[in-house]
Parts: sequence; C-alpha cells; structure tokens
Amino acid sequence: MTPWNQLAPLAITTAFGFGLILALLGSIKLTLAQRCNLDEAKVGGLLAVFNLALIPLLLASGWLVDHLGILLVVGFGSVVTALALAALALARTYTGSRYALLVLGAGAACLCTGATVLMPRAFFEGHTAAALNFGNIFFGLGALAAPALADTLIRVAGFRRGLSLLALLCLAPAVATLQVPSTALPAVDQPGALSDVLTQPAIWLTALVVLLYLPIEGALGTWATTYLADTGHSPRRAAFWLSGFWLVFLLGRLAMAWLLQRGYLPRDTDAWIVVVLGLACAVALGNLSSMHRRAGATQALLLVGLLLGPVFPTLIGVLFQHVSAADRGTAFGAVYALGSAGSLLLPPLIGAQARRTSVRIAMRIPSGVAVLMGGAAAALALMQG
Repeated sequence: MTPWNQLAPLAITTAFGFGLILALLGSIKLTLAQRCNLDEAKVGGLLAVFNLALIPLLLASGWLVDHLGILLVVGFGSVVTALALAALALARTYTGSRYALLVLGAGAACLCTGATVLMPRAFFEGHTAAALNFGNIFFGLGALAAPALADTLIRVAGFRRGLSLLALLCLAPAVATLQVPSTALPAVDQPGALSDVLTQPAIWLTALVVLLYLPIEGALGTWATTYLADTGHSPRRAAFWLSGFWLVFLLGRLAMAWLLQRGYLPRDTDAWIVVVLGLACAVALGNLSSMHRRAGATQALLLVGLLLGPVFPTLIGVLFQHVSAADRGTAFGAVYALGSAGSLLLPPLIGAQARRTSVRIAMRIPSGVAVLMGGAAAALALMQG
C-alpha cells in the first residue's frame, strides 16, 4: 500500500498554508504596527480579533466541508486567504487591518478543517491516526517557515509586495483542487443534522481533552524561551532550543505515524495512547519545574516536545472513529472551536505565577493540566471500549 495518493498534494499545501497563516501574524506584527501607527495594545487587539474569529468560523467551516464538499471549501478558503493578505498589505489603518484579519480568519478556518478531513483520505488509507499524525507535520512546517519567509520577502520586496507574494503562495491549495480527479474523493453518506452531531458524547469528551491540550502547547510556545533563560541560557541559545523543541515536536508526530502505520501499536488502542502520552507529558512537565541546570532543562523541554507532539493528531483520529465520514468536518470544527477556549485561560495563569515566583516553578501549572488531560482522555478511551 502506498503511503499517499492523488489527494496528498492538496492535503499538504492546505495544511502548510494554514500553518503559515497561523504563525505569520506574529512575524509581521511589528512591521504592521509601524505601518499603521499602532501601539502595542492595538496590535494585541488585532491578534485577538483573528484568534477569536477562528472559534465560530471553525465550526462553520466544518459544517460547510460536510455539506458542500472539501474541494469547494478548500478552494474558497485559499482564495479568501489570498485576498485577505492582499487587503492587509494595502491597509494603513487599524480598522482596515481588523477587517482584513476577520476575512483572513474565515479563509484560515476553511484551510484548517479542509486539510484535517482530507488527511485520512490522502495518507495511509485505513490508518486514520497515522494519517493525521503525518499530515499534521505540514501544519508545523508551515508555522516554522512563516517567520523566515515573511522576513525575507518583506526585507527584499517591502511590506506590501512581500505580503502580496505570500498571498500568491496561499493560492496553492486552490490550484491543487483543480488537479484532483473527480474519482479521487469517494462519495460518503448524507451528513447528519448539526444538533445530532453536536450531541454525541464523544465530541464533548474530545473537546474537553483539546481544551486542556491547546493551552499546554500555547504556554510552552510562549514561555519556553523565558524558562530556558531562567535556567541560565543566553537569549540566543534559548531561541535555538525553542526551534529544537518544535522540531522534536514534529518528529514525535512522524514517529507516531510510523509506529501506527507499521502496526507496532494496535489501532484499537489509539485512545489509550493519548492517555499514556498525556500522563507522560505531566511527568515531563513536572521535571521542568525541578531543573536548575541548563543541560537538564534543555533535555526535559525536548522530551516534552517529543511526547506532546502526537497527542492532538492521535486524539482527532480517535474522534474520527466515533463519527461517520460524512460528519467529520462538523465534528472537528466543533471540537477545535470548543477546545480553543482553553488557550485563553492558561497563559495568563502561568504569567501571574511567573511574576510571583519564577517561570520554572510556574511550569507546575501545565503539569497539573496535563494530568487532567490524561484523565479526560481515559474517559474517552473507556467509551471506546
């Protein structure tokens, strides 16, 4: 069996595009602030507009994927994303930037949901969790590429032209949809009613796990460099090891895809794999708070990345086993939208604890959250049987 099929280019470009957009705003925020004469509070407000808009838009895009088809939604999302970036390149005011980011959120939501639903059909057919672990690597690669790509294009071509070139790059998924043969996407059953899908217990349990998972990932991305500096690393070395954390994070997903696809981990234990990974993450995060030496802190952080990386895609694989193929878009959109609320809660708690004590001690908070995540995943595993 080949590891991918005719849908792979579409899944890869769509996932890469979403990862690119998700990390792009942080890379251009200072340039955007100077261009539109914005203070730090307004720049933070713009990022909040994008992140908050994603929550309902993810649910809407999931419903559209199930009812209108993946190709139409991905193509629409690709074009809308490109237009939004072009509008952002031309914006000179706070209001203009805000509207551009709202439109960008709509396009990004379509790319995220479309890519996720595509992955089990594009990679390792019959191995849902393996396909999602492999496909989610391209989300990460897009996010890792965004800072260097944006910096290079803006430095060489200027802000407006550089962002316009990125807009053209975001049209790649739309172009890829035109290359997909009509027979590549098999027909699925009629999707269920929204109320029927959203009342399934598996969706709410999965959303609870995601609600606990996303803030852990976000907190590490936000506070890892500060933590490393607190344990004696220079700012340059801390930034280097943060990149190492994300690379190991993706390596964990690649390793999980390989283990699942090769049959070294039975497919009917996917939910218990999430439990084990969650509890192992809790232990590794607890070790972060007890590390005083640079070498130990670095090793502990990399171990957390290796364990944390496969949690989300494996979990979505479990979700897709509980819902019909016709309802996967709605189920994923609902889970991601509900779970995203958790990302608004944990970082402020860590920041408050870090100000009172230190970032190293504050890492006990995500460790406790990871224990809760493992417990919620165990409830989901018991439901699966």
